[in-house]
Amino acid sequence: MSDFAIKLTDGKAAIYTPYNKTFVEKIKLMGARWNASGRCWVIDEYSVPDARAAMREVYGRDDLPVSETVDVELTFERSVYGCKEPVTILGRTIASAYGRDSGARIGDGVMFLEGKPHSGGSVKNWETVVPEGCVVKLPKLPKMATEAADLPDGVTMRILGEGIDRSALEEEKAKLLARIAVIDAILNA
Repeated sequence: MSDFAIKLTDGKAAIYTPYNKTFVEKIKLMGARWNASGRCWVIDEYSVPDARAAMREVYGRDDLPVSETVDVELTFERSVYGCKEPVTILGRTIASAYGRDSGARIGDGVMFLEGKPHSGGSVKNWETVVPEGCVVKLPKLPKMATEAADLPDGVTMRILGEGIDRSALEEEKAKLLARIAVIDAILNA
């Protein structure tokens, strides 16, 4: 996901993230104010480490580049409901409805391998529903998000394999080879 950013200007930080109710609650407790025109939260610059910690807790990542990712498969052994909100797991919106009869949209970076989400509930208390029997794949999920996973009851997680950021590893390799060349030069002097 490229929706994560923190921009510093004049002692303030603009925080850009996908919408998540829990993150909104946390960032408000840090004194953040919503900037409607910029579509971001604004906090004091000194609060950035706390904002990043909240991002990692809620989304499983922050605004810094992610080099280690995994593909995850979620199996829904029970239905999961979002009452007047999306169903969010491991920092990703799995599905979101906007009313009882709206149906449900599949979230970005989410694939339903079996089953499909829908909407339900009543007109006033509508729900996003991911029904029992669904199997969902979340590709390229930051590994950090899986390490302290807090899954809803009846949802199991299986890590399919580790994704690798090839360019980051090649860059690290080049730096290490350059350092080895310096060490060899010192040892051979």
